[in-house]
Amino acid sequence: MNVSLSLSEEVERMQQGKGRRDLDISVETCLEHFVLPEKLGDLVFCNSCRKKTRTKKQHTFAQLPKILCLHLKRFDAARNKKIDHFVSFPSYGLNMGGLLSHWCEVTRLESSGLDGKKSLPSAKPEILYDLFGTVNHIGNMQSGHYVANVKVDDAWYHCNDQHISYAKEETVTKAEGAYVLFYIRR
Repeated sequence: MNVSLSLSEEVERMQQGKGRRDLDISVETCLEHFVLPEKLGDLVFCNSCRKKTRTKKQHTFAQLPKILCLHLKRFDAARNKKIDHFVSFPSYGLNMGGLLSHWCEVTRLESSGLDGKKSLPSAKPEILYDLFGTVNHIGNMQSGHYVANVKVDDAWYHCNDQHISYAKEETVTKAEGAYVLFYIRR
């Protein structure tokens, strides 16, 4: 499964909310933002109440795959620039359980505001993923270079064209320009 996560929205929210540009963005925050309900611009006719009403859409995960590919959208075509902010991501234990439909979906009762409280279960499952590869982009919007990091038998390797070398895990998770992250389900 390939999931594209917006970084431009996270950067804008960071700048508006905190007033600082040097704060880190985390993959977990991007995933939480991905499943937030989003108000749609146009009113939609409701057959039940016979009125045009505001509607929302929401992305959720009905089922999680063995291999999870997270694409960090670093290229902002509207502004013609690359988003260079550092994005933190875990090597072990990325929990995707709370992003399943059952735990994050907006229910009809909640969205209408009739119940006054959340009816979602409090205990979310742990569905854990471990990192086994990254693709990083170094450069800018007009030119750049891609490198990869791959974990094989508990050892990390840095792949830069025909040159392959050992890498430390902390070097992989702190490297600039993380672009695609590959996780495997435990």
